[in-house]
Amino acid sequence: MDWNAITAIATASAALISMVYILFELKALERDRYWEITNQLFVLWQSKEFMEAQLWLMHRLKETTWPRFIEAHRAEYGELAFHRVGSFYNRVGSLVRRGLVKRDDIVPTIGPFAIAIWQKIQPLVIEARRIENSVLFVDFEHLLPECYECYVPALGPQATVHPFSLMQPGQESEPSRQQTQPLSGRISQNELLRRMKESEPIALLDVRQPSHLNNDPHTLPHAIRMPPDDVQRRYAELPRDLDIVVYCA
Repeated sequence: MDWNAITAIATASAALISMVYILFELKALERDRYWEITNQLFVLWQSKEFMEAQLWLMHRLKETTWPRFIEAHRAEYGELAFHRVGSFYNRVGSLVRRGLVKRDDIVPTIGPFAIAIWQKIQPLVIEARRIENSVLFVDFEHLLPECYECYVPALGPQATVHPFSLMQPGQESEPSRQQTQPLSGRISQNELLRRMKESEPIALLDVRQPSHLNNDPHTLPHAIRMPPDDVQRRYAELPRDLDIVVYCA
C-alpha cells in the first residue's frame, strides 16, 4: 500500500473541501452584503426626511434655471432637498453601474419616482454642470434609460392625471364623469389610430430593445427606432415641434 499516495490524495481532498467551504462562505458573505446594501437603500428611500424632500421637488419646485434656484433656495430647504434626493439616485446609479445592486431589484420600485424627479431638476442640473459641478448626478442620469418603460403621468397643476394617483388613463375618475380628451402622458390605441388616419402632425418613437425587434421587426409607419439606452445620446434626433408618442410593445 502506497501511504505517500494515500496521504497526497487525502491532503488534496482536504484542500478541495476547504476551497469549497471557503467559496460557500464567500457567497454567503456576498449575499449578506447585497441584502444589507439594498435594505439600507430602501430604508433611506422610505424615510420621512427623504420623502418630504422628494415631494417638495415634485410639487413645490418652481425655478427652472440654476441662478434663480440658487437665489431662492441657497442654504435653505430647497437646496437641501435638491442634493439629498439627487445624491440618493446618483448613488443608486453608481451601485447599479458597478454591479453591487441588481437593476431589476431596484428600478421597478424607484424608477417612476426617479423619472419624475429628473423631469423637474434636469434644467437645473444641466446649468449647474456648466457653473459649479461638471459631473453632477451623472450616474443618476445613466440610470434613467432603464426606468423609461415605467409609466409616469405628466406633472404640474394642469396635468390631467396627478403624479402616482390610483386613477390610470382610460378609467373614469367618477361614475358620472367621462373622459373626452386624451390623457396627458398616455394615449389610447384608438386615439393614436384616429390621429394617424387624419394625418395629424405627430412623431412615433419605438423604444423596444434590439432583442424584441429581432423577434418582431414590424413597427408603425415612419416610427423612429431608438432603444432606451440610446435616448440620451440621440436626443437631438427627436423633433422639437411635434407631439411624440412613445411605445414599447
